[in-house]
Amino acid sequence: MDIGKSFTYMFEDPDWLRKLGIGTFVGLIGIVFSPILIGLIPLLMLMGYTLDVVRNTMDGRQLPLPEWEDWGGFLVRGLKLFGAFFVWALPMILIAIPLGIGSALVDNNGGGVEAFGTLLIVCGSCLMLLWGIFVALISPAIYVRLARTDRFGSAFEFGKLWAFTRDNIGNVIIAIILIWVAGLIAAIIAALGVIALVIGLLVSIPFAMLWQYLVQSHLFGQIALHSATPVD
Repeated sequence: MDIGKSFTYMFEDPDWLRKLGIGTFVGLIGIVFSPILIGLIPLLMLMGYTLDVVRNTMDGRQLPLPEWEDWGGFLVRGLKLFGAFFVWALPMILIAIPLGIGSALVDNNGGGVEAFGTLLIVCGSCLMLLWGIFVALISPAIYVRLARTDRFGSAFEFGKLWAFTRDNIGNVIIAIILIWVAGLIAAIIAALGVIALVIGLLVSIPFAMLWQYLVQSHLFGQIALHSATPVD
């Protein structure tokens, strides 16, 4: 994978300023209206936009940033992506139940009950950690399959998801680490807005969020581009 390109490709597009400017504005609208449900719409559009970046990258396009034209398509694809990860996160809720019970039992003064509560907390925490790692590992496959097939159900075809993840595990782990690094860089970029006070924050925070999404999407697309496992 071309690691460096994932961090800079968006600036190689002749129209990068306009495309990133629109994306930053969409992100800003989503952040500003996040306290109410309508704020979810622009954020879903951003998610759909990143799916198109994944598809363009896996197709080998040198300039993978799509035009901001298919607004309805971005929204629908973003909704599919959001829905897919929401479903995959549902087991976390089930795991949280014994954690809550364990916390309540620990607060009990009884020695035996407290010990059982501690056991529930430890077991629940371990399960939550393992599930979180698992979902992180299959995330590239979820993105790639949704981007290629445009079918919501493709995000739950476990056999194909796992085959893609297994056959590209090295690049998957590298991508996850790089996304974490991109998150740190994005946090620094967002913090730079403090220098320019409120106006700076209105630009730096949504831009940093968009940039991190674009880095992640390009990395996932590259995994598919170099994968020997069929995506369809």
